[in-house]
Amino acid sequence: MIYNLYFKLFLFVVFFLSTLWIYKVYINDPKRKVSGKDAAAIIAIMLVLVWAVRFPFLRDREYDIDTSTWLSAVIAINHYPDKLWTLLNYTDARPLTVFPLLAGSWAGMPVSYSSAEIIGLLLWTGTVLLLYQICKLFAGKSLSLVLTWSLALFLGTICHIFAAYNSEHSSIFMVTAGVALFFLYFYRRWTSPVVATFGGVLLGSLVYAKFQNAPMGLLTGAFLLLAMAQRKDWRNMAALVVGCLLPTVLINVFYGLRGKLDVFWNNYFWNYFYYSFTTQFSSMPIAERFSPGRVVRFIFYATSSGIYVLTLAMLAVVLPVLSFKKWRSEFKPNWMPFVFTFLLLLLSIYAVLQSGNNFEHYKLFLFVPLLIFNALFLSVTQPEVRKYAVGLLLLGGVAQTLVSLKYLDKDVAYDKRDDIDKKVVGHIVQNSRSSDPVVVWGWRDGLLVEAQRPMGYRDVHTFHFSMKSPLVPNWTRDFVEDMEENKPKIFIEAMIRDYSERGDLFLPHDKVPVVREYVRRHYRLVRELNGVRIFHRREAPAISLLR
Repeated sequence: MIYNLYFKLFLFVVFFLSTLWIYKVYINDPKRKVSGKDAAAIIAIMLVLVWAVRFPFLRDREYDIDTSTWLSAVIAINHYPDKLWTLLNYTDARPLTVFPLLAGSWAGMPVSYSSAEIIGLLLWTGTVLLLYQICKLFAGKSLSLVLTWSLALFLGTICHIFAAYNSEHSSIFMVTAGVALFFLYFYRRWTSPVVATFGGVLLGSLVYAKFQNAPMGLLTGAFLLLAMAQRKDWRNMAALVVGCLLPTVLINVFYGLRGKLDVFWNNYFWNYFYYSFTTQFSSMPIAERFSPGRVVRFIFYATSSGIYVLTLAMLAVVLPVLSFKKWRSEFKPNWMPFVFTFLLLLLSIYAVLQSGNNFEHYKLFLFVPLLIFNALFLSVTQPEVRKYAVGLLLLGGVAQTLVSLKYLDKDVAYDKRDDIDKKVVGHIVQNSRSSDPVVVWGWRDGLLVEAQRPMGYRDVHTFHFSMKSPLVPNWTRDFVEDMEENKPKIFIEAMIRDYSERGDLFLPHDKVPVVREYVRRHYRLVRELNGVRIFHRREAPAISLLR
């Protein structure tokens, strides 16, 4: 019933009438005073509506392979006794992306795609609340509620590609929290060194959710320090710097005590440096990544978010022009919020484009910075202009909602790989226990999630062995060490065309000499399923067991 056309029309009518009511209330009295209690009630109703719409459409299947990566990490962390080591090394250098899912599993949630989507929605809920707190500092409660509703509209019927849990969910929440701390300090809402230390830890931890967060974290930290320096608030400056450095110092001490300091820097820094600033993973030239043509094709030309992004972008261009005289007069005494929000918006665009990969989920970085930027300029725009700008914002949100409803569909395109998955997962389940580690050589992470088996090697996908990277020897060493320590019972060669993600581009294990030799010595081929080769670990000779 929930996928029925009439039910979708009902949802659209609910969203449309709610939007119309919000617009009418705001336009009739833009300067209307909203009490904190009323604002809290309205925000709660918005979020309840978003949850009420999203919850029935949760589906327990993979829509983004990255979700499988993070779920596989949770299974591994719950399996291996050294939890902290596993959290830091079996999470693709993004432990703070995996941690919310891990916390969910510890709270009793199953390690599944639908649970991951719920946790992603929880993080978006936190982001919405933070966004409102930021905007009301300079735009007032009434206008901030309108801006927050436009994001809630988008989240209510968000495309499944965006709904699938990914590193952006935790990243955007953390970045928004850092931005909130900056604005709250700027508007003198806190002065405690304890808060400054916490803010520093938050900003210093951003790279452990996603490397692309680093520029936005550095920007926020720099402006916080600048605001503190203007007030000669040296104590908070020291607390902020100490907090920023603390996560990396502690992690370096942890790795150093184990004699693995190079492992940290190779996997957490150099790996993502080469990923972002070279053509090892994406063949797109660096200059072309920021070309106007790519911006239009990648950011705006997409039914999943194009209308909403285009609406926000139009406002971001038009509002500073229409309110030039007003904000120019306020710029000199109050320049910091204007410069900060502008640079934050530029860095969010940079984060989307830098790697040269057209992954849809990257675009999630855009919405919060665009909304904050528009909120700031709406606050200094003439009332007549603001009326039309708010109408355009809500109209774009409603139009995006109408388009997004088509993605709420129970039927998905047939994928023959699913049939192979069932066979391979069936073999894993029948020939191993839930505590037996498994290695999948390829980019087919969902096999471990479906089989609920811990990964035997720290990287659930192995495409990086195909890159011309100076880190290949380090990854090879890690592979052999993990295989020797974990002794995975099953090794699956899944890097084949039309099955593994980009299986036609990356190398199978027998094209990597050290890996080929290790598998030859320790594993035997027991079965082949539609080209997927399954190896079982050889039993150790009896003599070795007696030594």
